[in-house]
Amino acid sequence: MFKCMHYLLKSTAAEHRRSVFTLAAAKIPLSSRGKDQKSKRRKPATSPGFPSKTKNRSTSRQRKRSPPPNTIPNAQTRPPKEIKQQPLLPEPSIIFSNNHILLVKKPAGYHSQPNESIGQTFSEKCLLSKLKARKLGGGSDKNFLLPMHRLDQPCTGILLLAKTSKAGTRTGSAFRKHDVQKDYFCVVEGNLDEMMRRSECVQKDSGVTMYKLSGVIMPSKSKGRTQQSKVGKSVLFKALDDVKNIGDKRVCYLEWQHLRNVSGSSSVGIHLVRVVTGTGAKHQIRAMLSQLAKSPVCGDLRYGASDPLPDRSVALHARSLFLPTVSLGDADSMKKLRFVAPIPNTWNQFFSLKEGMIPKINYNVK
Repeated sequence: MFKCMHYLLKSTAAEHRRSVFTLAAAKIPLSSRGKDQKSKRRKPATSPGFPSKTKNRSTSRQRKRSPPPNTIPNAQTRPPKEIKQQPLLPEPSIIFSNNHILLVKKPAGYHSQPNESIGQTFSEKCLLSKLKARKLGGGSDKNFLLPMHRLDQPCTGILLLAKTSKAGTRTGSAFRKHDVQKDYFCVVEGNLDEMMRRSECVQKDSGVTMYKLSGVIMPSKSKGRTQQSKVGKSVLFKALDDVKNIGDKRVCYLEWQHLRNVSGSSSVGIHLVRVVTGTGAKHQIRAMLSQLAKSPVCGDLRYGASDPLPDRSVALHARSLFLPTVSLGDADSMKKLRFVAPIPNTWNQFFSLKEGMIPKINYNVK
């Protein structure tokens, strides 16, 4: 009897345990139960009031991988770089001004007109924009100015601008007919004897000796443009005698006169020359002196100068301008005036050249 009762109690207890386990399995999935059990196992037993000594591995890895902002581990702090401000360009000086025309002395670094290559309408380096801002033009707003010719950015000298459409039409016609007389001063480096040998001697009536260079602009093989060097868009000249078939190529001339030695011997060294030209091709004086006379202008790295000048300018200066055929009403006196721009003050620093050291020129000789 006792054995039978013990067996019944044992079987009922086993069935009760099975029913509990089956109900638990039905309510909670096995995967979640395993995760809960694992998470329960990871939780350390800590006493109340004391922090846990274990660290979360994920947070520790994140802290190692991402350092605090604005800090570089194991690196020395460096001071911020100072931004060097470019020196301001000198202000252009006024040579002559009336109701019709304006003549200014352009310093080196200014564009004669807005730079079309970058689409600028106003720039601190644009001479035209600066003159308009100073209200030196014509019209009711004093901002009508029309440049009648150009000077390269690194060059200096006299520049003519028209204040009215009438003045622009008449001076433009004089330029096209080659009735405008201009001359330039250049400081060149080279052999004076070689320059004379490569030029044609032209003896004037008054005894002044001039030397003539004749060259042809050689077009490139693509799109009919002038050839380009590695430095930039440069013009290539060849001596007129070396070109067999001229065709429709442009022929250019210039005459130069030796004024004085700047440094070195009488032949090899640096010389001041005066240049007269009737054609206004791009880079004509710079390219012809370098490629035909083998005497580049000082500072003109594009055309073979040995060293740059401290202000990155080119020692080419538009000296004077004469308008003998332009009639503008009350400005007829201009037919007798030759407008002259003094040489830059920087030439005194670079070459020890001053205005009073330049010999007088007889402009009546043609």
